[in-house]
Amino acid sequence: MQNERAFIEAITDGDDAKLAELLRTADDDDQIFEPITDPRPSNHAIGFGMTLLQLASIRKRKQKRKEKGKEDGKQNLSNASAMLIEHGFKVDLHSACGLGMIDRMEELLADRPDRVNDEVDSYLPIQFAITAGHPNVIECLTKHGADANRDLRKVAYFGWEDDAIDQNYTPWKPIHMASLWGFDAARVPVAEALASAGADLNAVSPLDGYRPIHLVAMANRVDMIKFFVGRGVDVDSRTKACDMINLPDEDGPVRGYDCTALMVAAGEGFAEATACLLELGADPHAVNDQGQTAIDFANKRFWNGQPYDQVIEALTKR
Repeated sequence: MQNERAFIEAITDGDDAKLAELLRTADDDDQIFEPITDPRPSNHAIGFGMTLLQLASIRKRKQKRKEKGKEDGKQNLSNASAMLIEHGFKVDLHSACGLGMIDRMEELLADRPDRVNDEVDSYLPIQFAITAGHPNVIECLTKHGADANRDLRKVAYFGWEDDAIDQNYTPWKPIHMASLWGFDAARVPVAEALASAGADLNAVSPLDGYRPIHLVAMANRVDMIKFFVGRGVDVDSRTKACDMINLPDEDGPVRGYDCTALMVAAGEGFAEATACLLELGADPHAVNDQGQTAIDFANKRFWNGQPYDQVIEALTKR
């Protein structure tokens, strides 16, 4: 595609004026409808082989954060998506999921129900719904047969995922993806939709054997921590040895297995997640398979600039 990088940057940067100019001056309209050939088109491991509209359908979240007060479940096209559709891009199931276009989804799934298993850059339609934060889309997909516990190869969160995809590791699950993309309280309904569809809320992930509660503790997602515990997940669930993703740097803030979410939060230096877990009844004296406790990981002070003193104070009061 001519000017492919310019189109990608206009979409990912939210530069609508640049995108409009690129569309206006495109030499060959047929070329812009071709899939993206750049193997790393964005800062997330997602985008290769997608159409520009598919990419725009999940990048609209930047604009969505700025638009306070909008209810989820309503079609909410970004300017980029609207421009691309007006230019002639057809809304397929993946982009419909990213854009929250339920009527279009129903139309496509009535024509061919097995579209729920179609992949683009290894991503299923349900992953577009998770990335874009549409619980109603997840409900629609699972109603049409999408599996809330199916294996995923990537979760579109880590930059190294494309490098690791050929490794033999325990697969990701949709609930892992929802945990990593659970940025705030507005994302809790996404996990709720998966739970209502039968997702295993304690599934082991390939990231150090972390379960969903460990993944949200790792990222200081307090609202998601409360969701999982409220849904019956043991606040002291342990990590499990499994076929993990092999990363070059083996050191990290937390080592070993049988780790609790509190150990993860303490090791990462998150005072909010630590306090939340303690309030929910997490055991500060629990030990992992190497005999280490949450305070041992906090004392490691792995990350510069994190408030480890606050974490240690909270742990020592218990």
